[in-house]
Amino acid sequence: MAEAALLALSKIGFYLAGEAATFIATKFSNLIDLPNTVQRIRRELLMMNIFIRKTGASYLSDELLKAWITEVRMLAYRVEDIMDNFSYHSLQFKQDPKGKKLANGLSYGLVFSGIAGDLAQIEKEIEHVSKLKNMWVNSVHELLPTQVTSSEQQFPRYSSPQLIKDENLVGFKEDTELLQKLLTPNAPVHVVNIPALEVVSLLGMGGMGKTTLLTSVYEQLKDLFDIHAWLTISQTYRGADALLKELLNIVSASEHTATADANNVHQKEVTVPVDIEIGDKKRLKPDDINKMDVLELKRNLKTVLKHKKYIVVLDDVWDRRVYDGISDVFEDSGKQSRIVITTRKHDVAALATPGYLLKLNPLDIKDALQLFCTKAFPNKNHFDWTSELLEHANDIIKRSEGLPLEKCPRELEELATHIVTKCEDSTLVMCPSKLQELATDTVKKIKSLSLSVCPSELQDLATVIVKRCEDLPLVKCPSELQEIATDIVKKCRGLPLAIVSVGSLLSSRKQIEPVWRQMYNELPCELEKDDQARGILNLSYYDLPSDLRNCFLYCSLFPEDYHFSKEDLVRLWVAEGFVERKGDSTPEEVAEGYLTELIHRNMLQLVENDELGRVKTCKMHDILRELALSISKAEMFGTVNDFGAMVQMDTGVRRISSYGWKKMKKNKSNMKFPHLRTLMASDTIVDYVPSILSESKYLTVLELQNSDFQELPTSIGNLFNLKYIGLRNTRITSLPNSIKNLSNLQTLDVKSTSIKALPPGIVHLTKLRHLIADKLADKNQSEFRYFVGVEAPEGLSNLEDLQTLETVQASKDLIEQLDKLLQLRSLWIDNISASHCDGALPGIECLYITSLPQLQTVPQGIRSLGSLKKLWLLGLHRNFKAQWDMDGMQKYLQHVPEIRVL
Repeated sequence: MAEAALLALSKIGFYLAGEAATFIATKFSNLIDLPNTVQRIRRELLMMNIFIRKTGASYLSDELLKAWITEVRMLAYRVEDIMDNFSYHSLQFKQDPKGKKLANGLSYGLVFSGIAGDLAQIEKEIEHVSKLKNMWVNSVHELLPTQVTSSEQQFPRYSSPQLIKDENLVGFKEDTELLQKLLTPNAPVHVVNIPALEVVSLLGMGGMGKTTLLTSVYEQLKDLFDIHAWLTISQTYRGADALLKELLNIVSASEHTATADANNVHQKEVTVPVDIEIGDKKRLKPDDINKMDVLELKRNLKTVLKHKKYIVVLDDVWDRRVYDGISDVFEDSGKQSRIVITTRKHDVAALATPGYLLKLNPLDIKDALQLFCTKAFPNKNHFDWTSELLEHANDIIKRSEGLPLEKCPRELEELATHIVTKCEDSTLVMCPSKLQELATDTVKKIKSLSLSVCPSELQDLATVIVKRCEDLPLVKCPSELQEIATDIVKKCRGLPLAIVSVGSLLSSRKQIEPVWRQMYNELPCELEKDDQARGILNLSYYDLPSDLRNCFLYCSLFPEDYHFSKEDLVRLWVAEGFVERKGDSTPEEVAEGYLTELIHRNMLQLVENDELGRVKTCKMHDILRELALSISKAEMFGTVNDFGAMVQMDTGVRRISSYGWKKMKKNKSNMKFPHLRTLMASDTIVDYVPSILSESKYLTVLELQNSDFQELPTSIGNLFNLKYIGLRNTRITSLPNSIKNLSNLQTLDVKSTSIKALPPGIVHLTKLRHLIADKLADKNQSEFRYFVGVEAPEGLSNLEDLQTLETVQASKDLIEQLDKLLQLRSLWIDNISASHCDGALPGIECLYITSLPQLQTVPQGIRSLGSLKKLWLLGLHRNFKAQWDMDGMQKYLQHVPEIRVL
């Protein structure tokens, strides 16, 4: 979608149409129409953005529309470059009121005239692209109105996806048993004081097998209910009236059961006949139902459901308003009826009766391997050592017959030993515990057989051996493919949809290691070819609000299994311009809400909460990451591929992440990425960073943490657009004075470096919101205080937007300056003493104090911190804790959720 670029552009365009453009127009008479030009472009882009949003995902199957959106995207990126260029020169001009020439000898007049010319040309091209849509896209759709009418072509409605057979629900045993208890009337469920009508929710990310599991249990239990109905909602939901009509049609149908085709197993399922009295008519007909309004539909449904025991499934619900709009139809008549909802979203799942929410988690490796082999080898029952064990089991019976009873134990023990040896020699190293368990059980059973053992006991033993072998994960996989099979399954991260898709693809390919290795390397592309897999995963992305899509795609720039820190991710999103202030909330607070929303939608996975119950770290499922990378590439959002050499990359790339790249050989040629906005570099390319910086004047984010980067070039001060610098845990020892020129910088993170003092010019960065710095004193972190604060420059109070300050050396002057920072929320001060404890910081939410050893008294200013949520007091004198208790500080700070005194 082009909306990612267009949303940002509309904001920038609004800014340029205001103060900056007006200021330049007043200085140069030939640019008097500049504000109007920019405003017209902004309006055009805004309308295009709205149109593209309205198309949803239908463009994915429409080549004409896709080509047109690509043209819009290219225009949008060009406008972004032009406006960034304008911002840079207008800022320079404001700081140079005498209007001196630029370093390259050009006058400001010529520069702004050139920019105005570029904008005029862009305006013509936007007009041309708009005409192309009317000429081709609209015309073709009028001629072929059914070619693309909705997103259903891209996202077919699978009401009962056949991911796995009902009798082989691999990995769902416990979930199946629990769901059966939840759905069975009169089943013993450990919940008390609840109504007889229960709402049951199945929650899980797309492709987790919610519908498959529910289908299996539903088919087993539906005959226990007088009425049973299955409705697939998905994103094609058209309102309560349409849903009520479909439900009424089902429950009032005259046939006992009728089903649609294989892909619509439950959408038109009919229940037992139900009579509804309406005037002289005994039974409602579809035409009668279609004429009803919402009130009539609800009244008739209440009539038919009132005295019946029913189960109604609402499959794939995306909005809780779907249930809210029809919930009054389902009255609690004491019949133990069930409403079952499957969803990917936490807020929808929360509709469940307390104790009736079932969350599905990814399969463990054993179950994932077994499911994979079921699909990859659908026609093969026994392989390798399994077939031999089967032969041994059968041989047990043959050898026992006709043998003297006194010889049976020895013969059987030899066979048992043979089986054990075979197990120990097996290459199936994925499940050593299971193999060992099988071997041990076999020996025990053999040794426990008495001299009077009979063939029936031996038959039982043989059956157990065969069954145990079949239950092992890689039982069907040839030994030479077991390693690569395991790698493929691990890459699917327990997602049944991906495992089934890949297994099915491999079932029709040659069973040789190179072919399977190619599948492993091309897994994202292969999943893209699978209509069902692509459709189910794309649904989650295209259901995201516009504001969240960029945030989601951005997470794919980090490595597989990367644990995102909430603070880092929030600051990056704000720097990128994905988030803006809403009402009284800061951009950071809005971004934190976005992160929570992505987790609730199962687009990101929660890893850890903090002490306040908020998100601390999260991660991205590998399959969803592959989806995001695919979209990022198509929309030119960013790249994270291993290209071997960056010199071969497209120079138009806007975001580069080098995590996981192969080590690159040094190359004397410059790296030129003139449109680059974000650079995330690891050790693989740190040698090229100065070259990249010199050629990327629009750079917004520079993230180099955990690399061997040693020195920022002086030219860093020329990157006027830079808003985020991440140098955490690098080898850098100082910052250049030119950093004072980065007037748009919002975040500077130099934590765990060798920097002793911040440059004086940093106090001129009035847009700075997060300043994180400390000197790593003990790399092994063996000492209690393995870091020390840096020296803060004078004039820190100039940073009026500062929210985070960590970690600075305490001084009397610093405390006075901090009192003026009204936006400060998180503060870490090092080496604080009694003389520094008089200040009051009323807005502080997180306070970390590392004191001098001689500090024995409690800082009295702490008592006034009414907004405090976290307090750490570290490195204290042994008498401090006693003084803390004596002063009754716990009483003053009982509102603080987290307090640590060490």
